[in-house]
Amino acid sequence: MLTKMCTKCKVDKQLSAKYFPLHNRTKSGFDSWCRECRSSYRSEIRRGLYRDMISDNDLKDIIDTIKECIICGSQENLVVDHCHKTNIVRGMLCNHCNRGLGHFKDDPQLLEFARIYLISYSENPKEADEYLKKEMLN
Repeated sequence: MLTKMCTKCKVDKQLSAKYFPLHNRTKSGFDSWCRECRSSYRSEIRRGLYRDMISDNDLKDIIDTIKECIICGSQENLVVDHCHKTNIVRGMLCNHCNRGLGHFKDDPQLLEFARIYLISYSENPKEADEYLKKEMLN
């Protein structure tokens, strides 16, 4: 049985895809970190896309300090939000709000039209009419 030592945790583990992720740029064909260490690292700092946008320390600081969605206040399933045009990390959002912004292509005008649409079909039609008249005057 072949083994390999994880360069992060320094534990000898069986050399197989069960313990080491596949990696096509290494001589052995396996990552130098075991699956457990790689998974822990990715979960801890959520790097992925943000490598060129923000430093590890700044990203970790955002994750450690922001504990609720900036839009709706949810504390579940928080993800790092970033602007696709500027590549600037904006903060933490719940998965629903983050996907919502993505579906509206991060376009404030589209979001405003959606807001007006929802208001126009609200339970209080008089309030909706007043709001729409006010918006048209601006």
